[in-house]
Amino acid sequence: MTPEERLDRLERIVEKQNEGSKDLIRVGRIVTDAQIVTNSQINELQRAIARLTEAQKETDDRLNVLIDIADRIIRRNGTPPAEEGTTK
Repeated sequence: MTPEERLDRLERIVEKQNEGSKDLIRVGRIVTDAQIVTNSQINELQRAIARLTEAQKETDDRLNVLIDIADRIIRRNGTPPAEEGTTK
């Protein structure tokens, strides 16, 4: 193989490597863009979960109040509130 043929061969190899590098850069950009979108979606989910957590706390508080009311009524054995505290 002549020196000129070797040089041509090496130039083709370098060109293929350059094309491969460009392809990797494009893929890297695609992955980076996808990661940005994913991060945004995760952040929105975190905010939604925080809102749901707060709503659940409020629901728990209301349910506890209802349970307390029902418990007082049951312990009174159906005695009307006006008669509560009076002796028979």
